Amino acid sequence: MQVSFWGGVTGLVILAVGLYWYLYMERYSIQVKSYDVRLKNLPKSFDGFTILLLSDLHSKQFGNRQKKLVRLINQQSYDLVALTGDFVNKFKPDFKPAADLISQLRQVPVYFVPGNHEWRTGFKARQNLLDLGVRILDNQAEKYLINSQHIWIVGVDDPHLHKDRLNQALEKVDDLVNLVPKILLAHSPNIYPEAIEKKIDLVLAGHTHGGQVRIPFIGAAIAPGQGLLPQWDYGLFKKDGTTMIISCGLGESDLPIRFNIKPEIVRVTLRSAS
Repeated sequence: MQVSFWGGVTGLVILAVGLYWYLYMERYSIQVKSYDVRLKNLPKSFDGFTILLLSDLHSKQFGNRQKKLVRLINQQSYDLVALTGDFVNKFKPDFKPAADLISQLRQVPVYFVPGNHEWRTGFKARQNLLDLGVRILDNQAEKYLINSQHIWIVGVDDPHLHKDRLNQALEKVDDLVNLVPKILLAHSPNIYPEAIEKKIDLVLAGHTHGGQVRIPFIGAAIAPGQGLLPQWDYGLFKKDGTTMIISCGLGESDLPIRFNIKPEIVRVTLRSAS
């Protein structure tokens, strides 16, 4: 009986250690996800233009001064950075992990849209972001020029908290008739139906964390704002000419756990549909 007892204890210890190691690796092993998105009427100067999508850091650290994360990011090529909210955590509103990350990115334009955790902390990080040279697009749009050709970078405030005003954001877009590509940054993917209606070409979002727990062959068990078995949980979606990419993000919010969904950085390369 003693041998059987200790054998059982040893097995449980090995199982516990293995589970702990798996869950640790799921939280800190960063994957790089790449997408090629073909857009109609994409100006020639933007064919091959690459956007780095980062989301939902939640004040998480990947090594001292984010060295592990920054090293992997700067191994990639990118022309623009899109930060789709929740870079602080409402339970621990520390902006330093985000500042360590943003300050070490390449010298390219960086755009930010707020998430619900920014607003739950009073969006105290706004000035910090501006000091780092980040462009905050809260229901605004900017014309992005290369060689006298342009696309539009549009950003809405957090749809999860119903602060998004897409109509307002599009007011500045003066060539809607010419169908110049419009790229929409939003924290929550719940903006998708309206983006389709407004003929947005590409939506980049986060918020869901891919569910944080993904059931094999099924997907996310739950996502904030969508409930059980959410419709827009993670990855690539296409409908009526509008593409949406949802990042599973880098951090976690309520529970420090990930299962079957590693943190990620996302590279989106624009290609001409022709």
